[in-house]
Amino acid sequence: MPCYRCGTRQVDPEAGKSSPWRRGVVREHQVLVCPACVPAAAADLERCTRCGSAHLIRRLDQVECLDCRLIRDAEPESPAPRPAGPPPPAGSAGPAASASAVPATSAPGTHAFGARGAPNGDLAAEVARALDKVLGRR
Repeated sequence: MPCYRCGTRQVDPEAGKSSPWRRGVVREHQVLVCPACVPAAAADLERCTRCGSAHLIRRLDQVECLDCRLIRDAEPESPAPRPAGPPPPAGSAGPAASASAVPATSAPGTHAFGARGAPNGDLAAEVARALDKVLGRR
């Protein structure tokens, strides 16, 4: 799943390290936020009504606060979340492209973003590298 603000795709962290990516809930949808977008996304993330934490996850039709464990029913379906402000500058997230740089339409059966937010071409190469790593083919 890509970052909901800039479209950068998450990659596996190095062995033994935790991921710097953050989960959150925006307009009743669970989203991932890349490290470069975390400060800007803070205002977009929903907060727990009991403790005020933004450390929420969505499971099925419920939203749970991971800090105080409050569970509430999710609201009925709403449109997919979009960031409130402009995407981060192109150079701030490494090779990631902003969502506005990708055409609004893509061929049937394809995704708007490929590896690290680039248009489709790099996704196949990223999948091949992941398979080689998992299967021990180096």
